[in-house]
Amino acid sequence: MSESSKDPVAMAAARLESAVDRLIATLSRPRPPADESDMVPRAEVAAMAERLDATIARLRLALAEELRAGEREGE
Repeated sequence: MSESSKDPVAMAAARLESAVDRLIATLSRPRPPADESDMVPRAEVAAMAERLDATIARLRLALAEELRAGEREGE
């Protein structure tokens, strides 16, 4: 088992990248015109985007902390 597969931060980053790839693939597929009743309210989309942004920010912070800790261990 590789070192990155044991690292929870690396695993979280990989899961996030995978989720973003799935979102891009889903959004890239052609769709028939949606009926107004089939559309997701903009407020829900905005809330989901804010949660995703917050998650990415926390992951970036965790990755930066892990990198700094690794650099200190290597000294």
